[in-house]
Amino acid sequence: MNEPLSSERRGRGHVIRVAHVAEFSERSSSGVDRMVFGLVSHLDPDGVQAEVWDLNPSHASVTERRVGSVSVFQLPCRTRVRSSLLGLPEATRRFIRERRDGIDLLHLHSVFIPENVWVARLARLPYVLTPNGGYSPKVLAGNNRIAKFVWMKMWERDYARNASMIHAVSRQELEELRATFGARPFVFVPNAIDLPAEVPTPADRMLGPSKRIVFLGRLAIDHKGLDVLLEGYASYVRNQRDTDTELIVAGPDFRSGREELEALAASLLQSGQVRFTGPLFGPDKEALLRSAYVFVHTSRWEGMPFAVLEALAMGCPVLVTAATNLGEYVDEFGAGVVVDGSAQSVAEGLRRLLEIPAEDYATLCSAARRLASARFTWPTVAEQMTSEYDKIPR
Repeated sequence: MNEPLSSERRGRGHVIRVAHVAEFSERSSSGVDRMVFGLVSHLDPDGVQAEVWDLNPSHASVTERRVGSVSVFQLPCRTRVRSSLLGLPEATRRFIRERRDGIDLLHLHSVFIPENVWVARLARLPYVLTPNGGYSPKVLAGNNRIAKFVWMKMWERDYARNASMIHAVSRQELEELRATFGARPFVFVPNAIDLPAEVPTPADRMLGPSKRIVFLGRLAIDHKGLDVLLEGYASYVRNQRDTDTELIVAGPDFRSGREELEALAASLLQSGQVRFTGPLFGPDKEALLRSAYVFVHTSRWEGMPFAVLEALAMGCPVLVTAATNLGEYVDEFGAGVVVDGSAQSVAEGLRRLLEIPAEDYATLCSAARRLASARFTWPTVAEQMTSEYDKIPR
């Protein structure tokens, strides 16, 4: 089939069969995993019949498991270095050859993953590629930049250029992708969130002995700007003689970031003013977000961070950098403060949020919830993605 499958024809029983190549986990600190889980779980089966191909070295054989209504095929692969040299194991190659006739479209998530390149080449199907910020100039110039440069020259650039569509999760990423790859089919469809049924009131957030400032995410210092966050918070505490706040830093360690951050916090602040909790999931994470007075995310680069969307959905005002790619929305809805990424701007942003009158704080809380519900809900985003799938010739 070489023509897009129209909505009218889908309404008569035709569906687009899409295989997502990614991990499929709701209980994950990875924003990519959670994006895949949310999108696949909300695609309307009358329009898109979705399954997941999960390639991982820990899978000894090809197996199938069910997660709700979704089929997840667990496929063996080699380690990343061995995959780059040797390609896919025969069992996975055989699965793809046998399965591809039942698939219209691949959707591959993240970049610089050799096994994804081999899947796309072997399947010989149209595919959507979602880099999730992986082609950002700062990422390309960051860790393993020489290996990335070599792999980009050998395989990755053609892999991206052969995609039927490249999916950006923010407008900033869309512009960066255009600058990198030129005139390709691009689309902007944001990440999304499930709205909680109930959110705490502003008064609830003011309960307790202190106003709680919360960061939630991987403890990647340079990426997440956590050094600037600690320096900015320390400056706020010092300048305002603050004794009424605490900073909670929650998330999994990354390259010994926690040890470095704990040392920095000890050098800047008194004991007890910063607390590191490690990763939180489920009810524990929800309880932390419900208790937050301000949610902070001071990234130097991003795709579109789920943690900020979760905080907004919970009705919590946010302090974010423009690099989160959410600043324009926060400004538009009046849901918090956007800072430039310096310690001084973080300190000033915290002062503005923590010292406003109670009625103005309540307005911020309402705006945060309104922003999440207006722009970042899964049913709306899944419908957008279905429409984009529909445009791809097959």
